[in-house]
Amino acid sequence: MITAMALQRGYALEDVSDAELLTATRGLVGRSNQLLAALLAHLAEVEVRGVHRERACASLYTYCIYELRFSEDEAFRRVSAARLVRRFPAVLDAVASGELHLTGLLLLGPHLTEQNFVEVLARAKYRTKKEVLRLVRQLDPLPQVPPRIEPLGPASNSDSQLVRSARAIGLEPLQHPVRDLQPGERPRDWMIAQDSATDAVTDAAVGSEQQPFVLAEQKEPPQRYGIQFEAAEEYVRLLDEAQALLSHAFPNLSLSDLHLRAMRSFVTELKRKKCAGVDKPRPQRAPDPSAPNPRQRGRHVPASVRRNVYQRDQARCTYVDDAGRRCCETHRLELHHVDPFARGGAQTTDNLTLRCKAHNALAAEQDFGRAFVAARRESRHESFHGSRPR
Repeated sequence: MITAMALQRGYALEDVSDAELLTATRGLVGRSNQLLAALLAHLAEVEVRGVHRERACASLYTYCIYELRFSEDEAFRRVSAARLVRRFPAVLDAVASGELHLTGLLLLGPHLTEQNFVEVLARAKYRTKKEVLRLVRQLDPLPQVPPRIEPLGPASNSDSQLVRSARAIGLEPLQHPVRDLQPGERPRDWMIAQDSATDAVTDAAVGSEQQPFVLAEQKEPPQRYGIQFEAAEEYVRLLDEAQALLSHAFPNLSLSDLHLRAMRSFVTELKRKKCAGVDKPRPQRAPDPSAPNPRQRGRHVPASVRRNVYQRDQARCTYVDDAGRRCCETHRLELHHVDPFARGGAQTTDNLTLRCKAHNALAAEQDFGRAFVAARRESRHESFHGSRPR
């Protein structure tokens, strides 16, 4: 506790001007850095001489805790830093001048060698923790992270559906099977009590105006996933920029929520381009008899037609085999003409359907023959590569 005497000796700052306050604060930080460097040097010398043993401390770590009254975290960090400056005394100057903070020293310590420490200290000068971490990974890159999406199960919920129903009709919550056992009570006794309570919940719900509680109708909680993947520096920069732009409206936005918002926006844009997905589609115009033949517009499919086809086919391949099984593919979908376009098939909802790339190719082989399709594919391949500069 700061006493009145201590306030009179320099802790009372109400009468200090802004300029004096900033100057004094900067001076205190400078002296603090110098004191930290001196402390690390002293701690290193204490361990070298082993004099901590004379204070009934078996190690420098315990000496820092019980003799110097550091917290365990403070003791661990300063002991680790003292051993580093003992190996590399030149680090003391960087710490004393404020060029390298204690956290940066501890992060770089395992990667310092006699050959690289001069260069590393120069690169770490006045760097933040985030920047030092990037430097550490340049010195010691981590192995490649394989992309992975792994189910984690539903979020934990202490209140089960049964407990919530019991509370809704005025009954006490059921006991935990082991944690809430009374002295001398056995799990078997609890099981009997739970069965009675469950019957009471059901009977009370049925007898009241509320709908009866049915265990089979419990709603599944949302699933959670653990996702990891590698990302380029541009991705991290864009992520930081997005967090900054959203920081006013969503100050506590988590990384998963940020990704969810980004994916919603991205998928909405993809749907708009791929299948003309919009919230409020324009009403489809009636065909104009005086308009030119739709085939004169080439293979362009009107947005309303693409939207209707994707909605009708549920964004999934519509191929069905002889056994009545429908293809479950949702990737690389293409618009397939039931009546082939080359034979005059119209660009209408009734004449278009979704097929995956494989089954669209199969339909082309069935319509025009495998040899013809192979020849067209080879012709396109040669035309594409022949037009490229060599």
